[in-house]
Amino acid sequence: MSFGGDPTAWLDFIDSQMPAILQLVLSTWRDMPPLAPDALEDPTTEGLCRALRRNRTSGELPFRIDIQMVELDPAAGERQGRMDIVFSPMVPNETIYFCLECKRLNAMIGGQRRTLATEYVSQGMFRFVRRQYGAQVRHGGMLGYVLDGQVDAAVNAVAVAIVAQKNGLGFVGEPNLSPSRFLPDEAGVFETAHTRAEAQQPFLVQHIFSAGSEI
Repeated sequence: MSFGGDPTAWLDFIDSQMPAILQLVLSTWRDMPPLAPDALEDPTTEGLCRALRRNRTSGELPFRIDIQMVELDPAAGERQGRMDIVFSPMVPNETIYFCLECKRLNAMIGGQRRTLATEYVSQGMFRFVRRQYGAQVRHGGMLGYVLDGQVDAAVNAVAVAIVAQKNGLGFVGEPNLSPSRFLPDEAGVFETAHTRAEAQQPFLVQHIFSAGSEI
């Protein structure tokens, strides 16, 4: 099958690869070493990206996997952003990719435990909704490193933060974390749908909440 330069065909291709991308992230994370309660975001993300590249499944996906890529063409009025992990198909169009934004949750900071759920929304989800990331695509992803292993508590805190900031998130329907349409039976994987400026279709954010340590 030849896609040529048709961006719509490449967008459809990414749609078809979403289950495989999400499964790759999940399976790779399960093999990662436990994280400290105060683990930092950047070193954790760097380690995950290396592991994704090493994972033999990644060799079967027609994507490059890169870290800290700069989005050179965000939506008008938005600053350039440095994306955490990017899955890019072999296509001569740098605007076609799947971005995975990574955030800590339930972290120890200065000796105190913080949920960081508000930051997950304001410094993660909003970057997709405002088209700072993924301006030309239909999917994005959020990965929450739940450092204390309390995944259910982290999901609940993020759900509360989403409702608190719902007015700027352009939700399609209720502002809820719904089961992922790609992995509906996978615990800790959710989805939100958003309207965005100049977009004809909803933008879907996949949310993966992964324990950083055993409870």
